[in-house]
Amino acid sequence: MGSLVEEIEGDREYDFEDVIFVAVGKNVEKSKTTLDWAVDNFPGKKICVLHVHRPTHVLALTDGKLVRGKLKQHAVEAFQKLERQRLQERLDEYLLILDHSGVQADALWIEMDSVEKGILEIIARHNIRWLVMGAAADKYYSKKLVELKSKKATFVCQNAPVSCHIWFACKGCLIYTRVGRQDGSSREIATPSPPMDSPLITEQAVMLSESVLRERSPEPQEDANVVRRNLRPISLRSVHPNLPSNGVVDTYGSIMLQMDEEEHQGQASNETDQQLEVSTIDDHNLKQEVFAETMKRWKEENDAIEAACKEKALESLCVKEMSRRKEMEELLEREKQEVQKMKDQHDEFIKDLQMVKDQKTILESQIVESQCVVEGLEEKMFSAVELLISFKKKRDDLRIEHENAIRVLKNLRKLVNGGDSSFPGSQILEFSFIEINNATRDFDPSWKIGEGKYGSVYKGLLRHMNVAIKMLPSYGSQSLLEFENEVEILSRIRHPNLVTIIGTCPESRSLVFEYLRNGSLEERLACKNKSPPLPWQTRIRIASEICSALIFLHSNKPCIPHGNLKPSKVLLDSNFVSKLIDSGIYRLIPQGKSTDTSALSSVYMDPVYLENGEVTRESDVYSFGMILLRLLTGRSALGILNDVKCSIETENFNMVLDRTAGNWPLEEAQLLAHLAIRCCDTQRPDFVSEIWSVLGPMRDSCVNSASCLEAKELRCAPSHFVCPIFQEVMKDPIIAADGFTYEADAIRGWLDSGHDRSPMTNLKLEHCNLVPNYALLQAIQEWQQQY
Repeated sequence: MGSLVEEIEGDREYDFEDVIFVAVGKNVEKSKTTLDWAVDNFPGKKICVLHVHRPTHVLALTDGKLVRGKLKQHAVEAFQKLERQRLQERLDEYLLILDHSGVQADALWIEMDSVEKGILEIIARHNIRWLVMGAAADKYYSKKLVELKSKKATFVCQNAPVSCHIWFACKGCLIYTRVGRQDGSSREIATPSPPMDSPLITEQAVMLSESVLRERSPEPQEDANVVRRNLRPISLRSVHPNLPSNGVVDTYGSIMLQMDEEEHQGQASNETDQQLEVSTIDDHNLKQEVFAETMKRWKEENDAIEAACKEKALESLCVKEMSRRKEMEELLEREKQEVQKMKDQHDEFIKDLQMVKDQKTILESQIVESQCVVEGLEEKMFSAVELLISFKKKRDDLRIEHENAIRVLKNLRKLVNGGDSSFPGSQILEFSFIEINNATRDFDPSWKIGEGKYGSVYKGLLRHMNVAIKMLPSYGSQSLLEFENEVEILSRIRHPNLVTIIGTCPESRSLVFEYLRNGSLEERLACKNKSPPLPWQTRIRIASEICSALIFLHSNKPCIPHGNLKPSKVLLDSNFVSKLIDSGIYRLIPQGKSTDTSALSSVYMDPVYLENGEVTRESDVYSFGMILLRLLTGRSALGILNDVKCSIETENFNMVLDRTAGNWPLEEAQLLAHLAIRCCDTQRPDFVSEIWSVLGPMRDSCVNSASCLEAKELRCAPSHFVCPIFQEVMKDPIIAADGFTYEADAIRGWLDSGHDRSPMTNLKLEHCNLVPNYALLQAIQEWQQQY
C-alpha cells in the first residue's frame, strides 16, 4: 500500500555513529521492553524513537456511501488534527520514559499505510546504521525462540539496506541480529546474534577494518613509503563503536606497529651502512608477503563464516519448509477427518430415516387400532347416552311430580291461611340449586352483573332463557316458610314497569328475574361503553314510568315501599322501557342486618330513614326527587341538590341542564326542577295528587310528538315472547320437554303429527308432557297492555 499522507517530522541531521534508532508501536506498554533493552545495552548513546503512524481513512468511516468531495472540509481537518494530537501524546510518553532513564532522546516519525514499508522509508531517507526493533509479541517469547515471528520484522530484515545493522529483541532479550555491510555488496547477512566476545564478532570487526583499509589504500603508482604511511594501526572501535576490544584487533595493531618500527630501523641502518639496503628491501618485501598472506587467510576465514551463515540460513529455510509441509499434512489429515465425520453423519441420518419409516409403519398400524377403539367407544357412548336419557326422563317425571306436590301443598296452605288462590298469574317456577349453579356456570365472576347490600346478581341461561339471578345474603329469611310466603307476595305484584319474577330457588335463597339487555339507568346516564346519551323526551317518559310503578306499589295493600330506589335499580329493556328491580326485597332481609356504612351514606336515601331505619312512602319520594335531578342535569348525585337550588335562585338554570339530551323545553324543565326540590324537602308532595299531575301531561305530550311516535313504531316484541314455530307473539305459552316455550296450538300440532323430536334441537323428546308458562304469559299481557 502506498502512503496516504507521507511526511517526516523535520529534516534533522544525525551523527549516525552515536544514535541508536528504536522502532516502537502504538501500544506503549508492549514497546517499552524493546526500548528498555536498547537503553541497557547502549549506555551513553543517544536514542531516537522511530514510529510509523497508520492514518485512519476518512472515506472508510463513511461506509463508502459518500465521496470525499461531499465531506465537510472542517470535519476532515478536525479528525486529522485529533489523530496528530494523539500521536504527539504517544511520542511524548516514549520520550518521558527515556528522560527518566537519563538518556538523551529524540523522536522521528512517518505517516504511511504500511508499518514495515514506513520503517524502510525512514532507513533509506536518513541512512540509518543502527536499528533496534521487536522480533515478536511478548506472548510468543520463550527460551527456544531463535527466529523472527513478526511479519513486520521479517519484512524489514529481508528488505532493509545492507548498510543497516539491526537487533531484534523480544521481552527484554536479544533474539536475532542482522549484520550490516559497508562494502556495497548486494547481499545481506542475517545471522543469530552471538555474544559480544565471540569469535564471530571478532571476525566481523576484522572484516570492518579490512574494508576501511581498502578505502584508505593509495593508488598503485604511489611509492612504498606512502603505502607504509597509510598502513597505520586503525582503531576498529572508531569505525564500529559498539564492538568491544579483543585479541585479534590488538594483534593486528601490533603487527602494523612492528612493521613501521622495523622500517625506521632499516632507514637508520641505510644511513650508517649502505650495504644493508638490499637486505632491508628484501626484508620489507618479505613482510609485505607475510601481510598479504595474513590478509588472504583472514579473507578465507571470512568466506568460511559467510558460507556457514548461508548454511544456517538454508537450514532455517529447510526447517520452515518442513514445518509448512507438516502443517499441510495436518490440514490434510483434518480434512480427511471432516470428510469421514460427514460420512458418519450421513450414515446416521440414513439410519434415522429408516427408523422414522419403521416408526411411521408402526404408527399407521396404531392409528388403525385406535380407530377401531374409537368406534367401540362410540358404541358405548351411544348406549351411555341412551341410559342417560332414560335417567333424565325419570328425573323429569319426579320433578313434575315434585312440582305438582308443592303446588298442591301451597294451595292447601292458602286455604288454611285464608288466602285467595285464584289470583291470576300467581304461579312461578321453582328451580333446583343444581339448575341455578349450571345457569351461572358455577357462579363465574365474569357473569356477575351487580352487587349490593341485598346480594349479588348474576346473568344466567336457565331452561334456554336469559335470566337475572339474584342471590340473597346468607342472613336471609328466618325460615324457609317465611321466605316462600314473602316470595309469594312479591310474585303477585305485576306491573309493566316492574321487573317480572320468573321463579325462585328456596334451597339457595335466590330469585330469578327477566334479563334486560340495556343495563341500568345509571349506566346510560354515564354513557358507559360509549352508549349514546338519552334524549330529553325519553328521560321524561322514564320519570313518568318510575312514578307509575311507585304509585302501584304504594297503593297495594299492604303498602310495599321500594326502600332502595336509585338509578342503578332502574333497568331498561331493548325499547328503553324502564322497570324497577328489588321492589320490596327488603322484606326478605331481617331488620338490622342488611345495611352497612356505605349504604347509610348513600345520597339517594331519605335522611329520616338514615336516622330511624324505617322505610316509608316518603323515603321513595325523596329518592325519586334525586333521580329526577339526575335526569335533568346528568351530573353526579353528590351536591346536585344545592347546585340546582343555586341556579334557580340566580336565574341561571340553563347552565345546569344536560345539553347532551337535546333542547329541553325550559318551562317544563324548570317545573320538573321545582318538583324535584320539593320531593327532597321536609314537606314532600304526594305521588298521585301532585307528582303524577305534573308528569302525566308531559308524558302524553312526548308520546304524541312525532319523534316519540316514530320510536313507538320501531319497537318490537322481545324475542322470548315469540313462538319459535309460528314466529308470532304467544297467546298461550307452554313449556315442552326440551325446555323451550312454544305456542300451545303449535307444539300440540307438532306432536300430533307424529314428531317425537324437538323442533329446536332435533333431539328426541323424553316425554310429551306440556307445562303452562304462567310467568311468561303475564309478562306478554303486560307488554301488550303497555302498547
